[in-house]
Amino acid sequence: MSRIPVTSTPSLLPKLHLQHSAFFDLGSDVYIFETLRTTAGIAVSASNNSIKLYDPQTLMPAATNTYHSDRVTQIKARPNMLLSSSFDQQVAIWDLRQSFGRPAMSFRANSPVLSFDMSLDEKMLVGGTKLDDDLQATVCFWDIHAGKLAKVFEESHSDDITNIQCHPGNAKQLLSGSSDGLVCTYDVSQFDEDEALQFVANIGASVSQCGFFGPDAQFIYAQSDMETLQLWTSDATMLADFGDVRDVVQAGVPIDYVIGCRYDPVQQRLYLLGGSNSGDVHVMHVGAGSFEHVQVLSGGHGDIVRGFDWDAAGGWAVSGGEDGRLSLWSTEKPSTPVVMPSRNAEGSKKSAGGRRFNPY
Repeated sequence: MSRIPVTSTPSLLPKLHLQHSAFFDLGSDVYIFETLRTTAGIAVSASNNSIKLYDPQTLMPAATNTYHSDRVTQIKARPNMLLSSSFDQQVAIWDLRQSFGRPAMSFRANSPVLSFDMSLDEKMLVGGTKLDDDLQATVCFWDIHAGKLAKVFEESHSDDITNIQCHPGNAKQLLSGSSDGLVCTYDVSQFDEDEALQFVANIGASVSQCGFFGPDAQFIYAQSDMETLQLWTSDATMLADFGDVRDVVQAGVPIDYVIGCRYDPVQQRLYLLGGSNSGDVHVMHVGAGSFEHVQVLSGGHGDIVRGFDWDAAGGWAVSGGEDGRLSLWSTEKPSTPVVMPSRNAEGSKKSAGGRRFNPY
């Protein structure tokens, strides 16, 4: 595919400045998987199976949770809630107004849970599982109020279900993405899999991330583990195929991998976050057939960035990386230079061959 047209448009967003930086576990080789702003602080999941909460102003650790017995695959937030999934076959819901110890509720699948989401009305929890030797990868539906499994879809995907996202405006609609290359949309007004499955898009490679975007969440972005990006309508009509996003390096944007896409509902713009192996984060606006390079966030990391939670309207972001570092960004300029923490040489490590660590 031809090189992606890229222009520089720094005026689209206020510049983000590094405010604070801290290590998840000083002196160890722990990776940060995901960073997420919650009502109780910044939640961070890491490769040692734990989740920490940090003060959003100082990045001082406030609480540590070691409930999961295996790798934490995803974390999500709702007001006063933190949700997590794990290779230990569970999805847990934490009440952040209570002690960060045992979850308020937990739901179990028959195999590792790779992805999940909660419906708009908070009545339904949906999880996507890993393909097991003896078990099909499934989409699991739990009734939150009843505290039990309500339905399982077994036919939609033939490989690991890497993404689940419930529609932000309709409690009965959702999508799933899988390593089989398919993105499926559902309407679960009736819990019959054949009736619920609405549309299927084949992106031609393993789906690493996908989600709704647009004023009415009428569009879908789909990112592959080959660093490609496609845009679709919710009825599986392709709008754009950008191919390998790393081709923007030919336009002077040194991207080695895609962190993910973020939709800004205020500006009604989709942004792509790309990273370099040296720890820079490039923010680009995704147009119909081109990118606009907005800004680069430098100095917060020295290795691959995995987690990035961002509120464009609020003027802040928080990032986490394979260097074990957590960094806070804001549109406010720091009054004093940020002193970067150092990790001792024995505890430091780099990604083998410059490739991203795969949590699955």
